[in-house]
Amino acid sequence: MKALLGFAAGALVAASVAWFVVSRNKPAEPAPVVQAALAPAPVAAEPAPAPAPAPAAITPSKPAPVRRPSPAVAANRAPEPQPAAAPSAPAPQPEPARSAPSAPVAPPPQPPPPPQPRTVTLSAGTLLPVRLGETLTSEKNKEGDAFAATLDKALVIDGAVVAERGARLDGRVVEADRAGKVRGVAHLAIELVRLTTADGQRITLRTEAFHKDGQAERGRDAAKIGAGAAIGAAIGAIAGGGRGAAIGAGVGGAAGTGAVLTTRGKPAELPVETRISFRVNEAVTITETLR
Repeated sequence: MKALLGFAAGALVAASVAWFVVSRNKPAEPAPVVQAALAPAPVAAEPAPAPAPAPAAITPSKPAPVRRPSPAVAANRAPEPQPAAAPSAPAPQPEPARSAPSAPVAPPPQPPPPPQPRTVTLSAGTLLPVRLGETLTSEKNKEGDAFAATLDKALVIDGAVVAERGARLDGRVVEADRAGKVRGVAHLAIELVRLTTADGQRITLRTEAFHKDGQAERGRDAAKIGAGAAIGAAIGAIAGGGRGAAIGAGVGGAAGTGAVLTTRGKPAELPVETRISFRVNEAVTITETLR
């Protein structure tokens, strides 16, 4: 019975679907639903229970022909309502153009740090070769006089040129003794007190003094005394013989000695462009001046 009921339900559903399709395609009066005859399925023999045979295909009966109304009736019939059109979806709005992400702006380059001034030390014992810019003499100069000189060679310390060749140096006279009437020897001593660096600084210095003595007059003094004695002896011999010669020699020698005492020896002199090396006494710290 369950199988028969299932077949009947399936046939009814199939008929309903077929009617719905036809009515959608051809508008007309609804056709009567024709119930299909249901044929009972064969019953299997009782001795051995066997699976129920597959249900026979149900062939639905052909639907009745659709009667079309006459033109007059069709004209008087009100038009069938048409299904309302589904509201159209709103047109998609274009998205605003997105600007490409800008590249990160690099920070401006930082200026380099300002240079730092160098500091060097002019050590004690350093020799400074110089050339005198003027002539110095014990006859004209006196103690405390200033003089000018130039550096004869560039002064380089730790790879830095502290002063170039030709840099100005200032000095002073520390001793100036004229030749004595008895000794006949003059004396002159000078030292450096200031150096002008390559960046325009004037650095105070202390150096050992350079000494210069005048030429000794001992040989010339002895010659003057001997010549006076010889002349006096000759005159005494002519005048009074041997005794006169002795007296004349004494008088001549005295005259020669007097001549020596009344004259001076040569002065101590340092001509212009004389090259001298001065030794630094005390260390000096020099800091570069940046411009």
